[in-house]
Amino acid sequence: MRTFIVGMIIVMVLGLTGCSSPIEFNGKSENWSVTCSVDQSANVKSFLIRYTGKENQPVKDTSYSFVDSKNFNNSGKSEASSATLKISGKSTMDTPYVDEAAFKLHIKWNGKEETIDLARD
Repeated sequence: MRTFIVGMIIVMVLGLTGCSSPIEFNGKSENWSVTCSVDQSANVKSFLIRYTGKENQPVKDTSYSFVDSKNFNNSGKSEASSATLKISGKSTMDTPYVDEAAFKLHIKWNGKEETIDLARD
């Protein structure tokens, strides 16, 4: 009986731990790497956009917008100029999480632009 109770407690703890794992979305292009995360238990979403291109000149005049997402509707500009540019954001969810498998990020920099597909891990 005691083994059964200990086993049930372990199963419940593992179940609760699994529910609190963040949901992650990732995507890459020739020049950018993007990671987005939703932590439902904390009601928080975050993203990180990193320049991974091989150009020797600084990345500047960067603007981005998430497309086709019910959870990430962010857009913005970065005034920074760097060869290793990173753009990040974190915020509280305005609405409950909507289950989605994929969405896109459209980004412009140095007179160029790309659309990156992000997929759920």
